Amino acid sequence: MFRVLLVLAFLLLSLPLAGAAQSYSAAEQEVLDQLAECWDLWMEGTRSGSPEGWIAQCTVPELTYWGAQDGAPLDNDFTRRNWDMASATDLGWVDIRPVSIQVMDDFAVLHFYGYWRAPGPAGEQVTEAKRTEVFRRMDGRWKMIAGHATPVDAADAAPYREIRR
Repeated sequence: MFRVLLVLAFLLLSLPLAGAAQSYSAAEQEVLDQLAECWDLWMEGTRSGSPEGWIAQCTVPELTYWGAQDGAPLDNDFTRRNWDMASATDLGWVDIRPVSIQVMDDFAVLHFYGYWRAPGPAGEQVTEAKRTEVFRRMDGRWKMIAGHATPVDAADAAPYREIRR
């Protein structure tokens, strides 16, 4: 009987909860869609060996980005300087889970969890990072003007530390 209850509890917990899905305004959904498109462009860049498409479509020239492994925010040239690391580390993105989206006229602030596939000591792993990204609408597109990422735990940071050495 205990096993039946355990299996039943597992199945009930596995079902999606009614009302758990978040609904977004049209503006919020537009920012999320742009974020996903930019993450696709990032991956296209890692496969082609050039970040130029991502930079042109998704960022402003004044972009600053602060990864938890960096001592201070880096300007947009971090992409070009660290491209070998990014190409070796970012094997593909898995998911974006928004926590908060604020759209204020031509600016948007997103707080979310981002999930990426990355190499790890025991093979490929999925890493999780808390992220904040700030966007500005320019010429009909949302472009990142600032960002920050922090791995959720030490295991999630390991692939990035190992590649940077």
